[in-house]
Amino acid sequence: MRTIAVTNQKGGCGKTTVSVNLSACLAHEGKSVLLVDMDPQGHCALGLSVPEDQIEYSVADVLLQDMPDGPVEMEHAVWQISGNFDFLPATLSLVRFETVVAAEENREQYLKLALATVAQRYDYCVVDCPPHVGLLTYNALAACDDTIIPVETGYFSLQGVQKQIDTIRDLMARTKREIKIRVLANCYDVRTKLAREILNELRRKHGDLLMNSLVNFNTKLKESASLGQAITE
Repeated sequence: MRTIAVTNQKGGCGKTTVSVNLSACLAHEGKSVLLVDMDPQGHCALGLSVPEDQIEYSVADVLLQDMPDGPVEMEHAVWQISGNFDFLPATLSLVRFETVVAAEENREQYLKLALATVAQRYDYCVVDCPPHVGLLTYNALAACDDTIIPVETGYFSLQGVQKQIDTIRDLMARTKREIKIRVLANCYDVRTKLAREILNELRRKHGDLLMNSLVNFNTKLKESASLGQAITE
């Protein structure tokens, strides 16, 4: 199973939209996919029409061992979105995670250990990260093979890219692991001079990490999210 973390410590850069639609497109191509939401805001559920009041178990129940009967097994918590697309949702209960595990020696390994129990079932796992650097993000990075950093092509978005790259490289150095880093230009509006300048600046500063693909600005992406559907639908 190849695990891809979608991460950026800046909010509003399209992490959830990328996570949901990357997962859906991989599934559309016949791959078996697990999407894991590691953001307590739980926006992936909104984007896939999973009603919050019907979520009995979430990623917090899978990860946390202080449950009365221990952690919940993954298969009891996932939702089947399509024949080969499963989803592990997050709720506000995930806020507890960092407090509960803060003193644990293996606090950055919880997600990796949980995913290992289902690694044979999926070709890909996509992890949507919260918009800050903490144990939830570190768990996603410790579990991943690749990370995609979506960057909206606006001025303020440039400022956080290097910080995110430095965070990932710091984790790689501490854990002696190699993570493939890719920067994705997102919401690119070719009609604006600013967007073109920002894209050129991304190429200049991060050309070796910048993906050849980019996501153009498209109202259908916003419409699909509001309808609770992936773009493939």
